[in-house]
Amino acid sequence: DMADKEVTEALCYSMRQTGTRFHLEETIKSVEKAANGEIFVHLNSGKTVVGDGLLYTVGRQGNTEGLNLEAVGLVPDKRGRIQVDNNFQTAVPHIYAAGDIIGFPGLASTSMEQGRLASVHMRTAEPTNKMGTSTKGNKMDDPDRLRTRMRSGEVFPFGIYTVPEISMVGKNEQQLTKESIPYEVGVARYEELAKGQMLGGVPGFLKIIFCPQTLKVLGVHAIGEGATEIIHIGQVVMSTGGTIEYFRNAVFNYPTLAEAYRVAALNGLRKVEHLRD
Repeated sequence: DMADKEVTEALCYSMRQTGTRFHLEETIKSVEKAANGEIFVHLNSGKTVVGDGLLYTVGRQGNTEGLNLEAVGLVPDKRGRIQVDNNFQTAVPHIYAAGDIIGFPGLASTSMEQGRLASVHMRTAEPTNKMGTSTKGNKMDDPDRLRTRMRSGEVFPFGIYTVPEISMVGKNEQQLTKESIPYEVGVARYEELAKGQMLGGVPGFLKIIFCPQTLKVLGVHAIGEGATEIIHIGQVVMSTGGTIEYFRNAVFNYPTLAEAYRVAALNGLRKVEHLRD
């Protein structure tokens, strides 16, 4: 649910083009290794998949085994995670924790920021998240902000280094539909961009999701060359509460992949012109 469905479909299509096969909605019955080293995966549907190796994922697990946390009064949960407060303090005040070990979002980038905030509190005892009021009069104690325990709340990017790579910040279409939030999208495809053509016509696109009434940017999703780099432009605009009009009015270096923001903005704004009259 983290990635936008249109992006994941594009990724699957690209991977299929290179020979990848997806066995969806299957469950594994048994696995065996032959004398020649080949791996046989027997599925409950009766199929057998043969390969040189088997990689399986079980999600993130906190690396707390061997730390003997019980000796200091800390008890991790079944996935090895430790409970902390908004200052990254554990149940034992002089012991702090940050990163994967405290759960969501469990990214290298956010973990570094959490560690920095924890160290600030160690030195100053000042709250890392001062719940004041923004310049717009909104309380700064929203659930997203508290969930990540970071001053940026949930306005941070995810990067998935597949080939092609994908990246996102903010909400996706599925989430907004589930929350009954109206939205419109603006899309720019790499083939439309001069830089995309210079790169050999590599596939990819950038999608801006925005509110059709206020034009506030709700999410940005990208797939293709440099997706994890150009996503930060959308992140900055979202962090300031900006609108899609910023991208229409901004001047970008030419030719660059960043120009996709302007192309996507023009595409999206055309779709809501009748609502703005």
